[in-house]
Amino acid sequence: MPYQVSWLLENRIILARHFGVLTGEELLAYLDESMAMRDRANEINGPGGPLINTLTDARRLEASPMTLREIQPMMRALRQQRTGWSVYVHPGRMERFLAGVGHQFAGVRYRLFAAMPEAITFLTGIEPLLRDSPGVDALIRGEDAAS
Repeated sequence: MPYQVSWLLENRIILARHFGVLTGEELLAYLDESMAMRDRANEINGPGGPLINTLTDARRLEASPMTLREIQPMMRALRQQRTGWSVYVHPGRMERFLAGVGHQFAGVRYRLFAAMPEAITFLTGIEPLLRDSPGVDALIRGEDAAS
């Protein structure tokens, strides 16, 4: 499977890792899994609790050949969820541009970064508890960070 989803910070920040070639069907499976995690965390955190942010590490994503028709239903589902920031990391300018278009269609707040340290700095400003998360240094180095 060309993705992994886990908690970078339990019930606060979802870590999504995309690698290889990610098809529309696989992206839909990823979104279903991450939305279920977000729903559970929102229940745990309560109606006035913190929003759930997502960090997508796409540094090893090679391609994501999808059509707008495949993406539209996914984006509608995201608009109905209570979400925080979506932070996307990929070194490629075109990939970040396309990710930005997708996030705009979804209507979520997002930031795009070419490198992980800048993404972590941004997220730490939103969620200070991230500073003490044991997997952050490994994530910056590109190693497995989440359990």
